[in-house]
Amino acid sequence: MVISRRNIMLQGGVIGAGVIASGIPGMKALAAGQPPERRTLEGLAWNDPIVATYRDAVGLLKQKSATDKTGWAGLAAIHGLNPNAYKFCPHGNWYFLPWHRAYILTYERIIRQLTHNDDFALPYWDWTSNPTMPEVFLDPKTKDGKPNWLYVDDNDFQQNWKRTWPATDPMPSRFVGPAVLQDILHAPDYESFGTSRPRGQDSLDASWVLKRTGLQGTLERLPHNMVHNSIGGWMPSAMSPRDPIFFMHHCNLDRLWAVWNSLGNSNSDDHFWKDMTFTDNFMNADGSSYSPKVSELAIPETLGYTYGLPSTSIVATSFPNLVALQGKLVTLHATGVPKSPDVKTFTASPSGQDFGTISKPLSVPVSVDAGLIAAVSRRRPVSSGTEFLNFAAAREQRATGARVFAFVRDVATTQPQNTEFRVFLDRPGLNAQTPVSDPGYVGSFGIFVHGEHGGHGGGDANPSFALDLTGAMQRVYAGGQPPSGKIDLQFIPVPIAPNDPVGTLRPGAVEIAFVNA
Repeated sequence: MVISRRNIMLQGGVIGAGVIASGIPGMKALAAGQPPERRTLEGLAWNDPIVATYRDAVGLLKQKSATDKTGWAGLAAIHGLNPNAYKFCPHGNWYFLPWHRAYILTYERIIRQLTHNDDFALPYWDWTSNPTMPEVFLDPKTKDGKPNWLYVDDNDFQQNWKRTWPATDPMPSRFVGPAVLQDILHAPDYESFGTSRPRGQDSLDASWVLKRTGLQGTLERLPHNMVHNSIGGWMPSAMSPRDPIFFMHHCNLDRLWAVWNSLGNSNSDDHFWKDMTFTDNFMNADGSSYSPKVSELAIPETLGYTYGLPSTSIVATSFPNLVALQGKLVTLHATGVPKSPDVKTFTASPSGQDFGTISKPLSVPVSVDAGLIAAVSRRRPVSSGTEFLNFAAAREQRATGARVFAFVRDVATTQPQNTEFRVFLDRPGLNAQTPVSDPGYVGSFGIFVHGEHGGHGGGDANPSFALDLTGAMQRVYAGGQPPSGKIDLQFIPVPIAPNDPVGTLRPGAVEIAFVNA
């Protein structure tokens, strides 16, 4: 198999990302005595102390023996390289964010010890503000002629993989742009924000950490998965931590979790989330085991780093409709069954159909109550909430009234590392040229390969995804009802880059959930 680093085409500039994308995360620590601050890579020169420390540390780690658990290869193995040793990395469930927080913290602590720099904090790549590859990763040597350990050469890869994404081509805005960021930060509850619990979880047995049967929301299905797949090389695989850009990518995801919390949002209070322990998953700088509990990973400052976020008096629980929506979604995620008269679900199974292809998209008709569609169509338009002080109020407005979600479960695919999977609503004549600006465009998802390269992430099921249909349904049905009380959810795979082999897909089930807060 050949994995190439994508030739991303510019789909539209990322401009005006707003205070959420740049102003908040870039602020300096607001009080003396705070731990080291993780800062954006944007604007950092090759000889900036943060960049230089990270580059030197990567070089020292790469020069360690491949059998050294605290070396570059040994630490990467924690992420799932060796199926007979580490198989701990969760994707597609609600442990995704805390597990990766502990994983990048492991590197940060080892780098501090290795470089004798207790003030070091990993930087992050804010791909919304700067969707091109950071400059300090692009050249094989630094400007003073020394090896640049952040640069990855094609000779570093196995199995004919290539890292060929041109540095001057930005990530498409539909993967990482301001609108995507808004969707992420408007998530009403933790399971919508950070992926939901594995379906049917009924214990704290460690096997649940590996089950990827949760519903991936915007954060995981778009920027996480698509940045991994777009870069190529190591990045679409279990061996992704062998690329130094991995940590800049995951630091930004971790930062967005901190930003979401800073906007007045609470993490899950469920026993099965907060009391799970990642036993012997990580290690300290001396090679001893580090086994944090999820509840111990909730606050960056208690772990020895900060993003310098401002404190806020915004409390999400002050908004009754948002609280009501949170409760209904949490119950739906936990049980899979609507337990409120304000929640109605309708399901269809395309299991007997052929896989959807680029030339023949997959259509999944779902019989629904036409009156519920009418209620969604009558919703008032919502504001973006880009201004920080109005953000919670905008989320309350979004939560008010009828909402509709698509839960796309157990998605079987081919060539997922090469493919963007687009979702549309009732678009006759849908084809690969149908633009994402079409009124019926719902959203996209990518699939980060799990088991193909060394058992990454474990688990035994195909991934599942959650998409908000509310906006598309308003645009498509504002003038009337769908024929015969059915909606048609359509799936079309398209290549990430024009010359990539494109995959196919077929969900095991499509569930449409109407929720009235």
